[in-house]
Amino acid sequence: MTTPDDIFDPIYPTSSIQKLFYGATEISNASTKDSLLAGGTTCRFQNGTDGGNRSAYWVPALLLRDGTTLAGGKQLNAYYGRGASSIDPHVMKPFPDGLKMVARDTNNSQTGVKWYCSNINGEGNNGNMQERPYNCDPNGLYPYVTVNISFPQCGNGDVDTTDPQKYPVNDHISHVVYAGSGGCPTPDYPEVYPRLFTTAKYNTSFGEGALLAGGRDPATEFRSYYLEAWKPGKLQFLVDRCIRAGINCNSTRPAR
Repeated sequence: MTTPDDIFDPIYPTSSIQKLFYGATEISNASTKDSLLAGGTTCRFQNGTDGGNRSAYWVPALLLRDGTTLAGGKQLNAYYGRGASSIDPHVMKPFPDGLKMVARDTNNSQTGVKWYCSNINGEGNNGNMQERPYNCDPNGLYPYVTVNISFPQCGNGDVDTTDPQKYPVNDHISHVVYAGSGGCPTPDYPEVYPRLFTTAKYNTSFGEGALLAGGRDPATEFRSYYLEAWKPGKLQFLVDRCIRAGINCNSTRPAR
């Protein structure tokens, strides 16, 4: 994990918005899957073992009501699962090598963005889901301001939207979509990927009035970013042995 002073971004290299990074430790504007695989990671399964995940995850820093920007995050948990009930897990594939994608609060209601209070010992929470961050009890069971978001799981096979002949806007989202009641929409998005779901836990109990870095509204403009960098065969193994089998294997949890 890095601090908000690190404003580099492998997806938006010219962005000046401060972010909190998790997972891969060798992160820069020029990061690729190969460069991430060559470095370290804070990603561990819940039992502490290294599952071969060198992917990078990042979210906007949080600007608190008193004008201070958080010096760092607390924890990000990442879960790879079946996702939509309409999905046939037996045709699921791992993400394509080096997939980049952005989950946006305004993209689709299926993103499931909600703010709540939680701890760092599992996924217990106070059950109070809100559109914006609010104050948590710093001395209670759930002291950390937390947000969750779901990524799309249907793709066209591309790893990004950088081809101007195919994508009029390089939005880093048009190559993936959410599943509908009939599964992934074919023929445009026939590839079925794991559903990536993340929870970002900010290192504060004071969320009331907070904004996202850059002054953005946390109720409508939260974004989460992902650059895939699993070691060869590792995610395929988890898809085969866990998701397709309907087994809840150890979740991948980038450490605090």
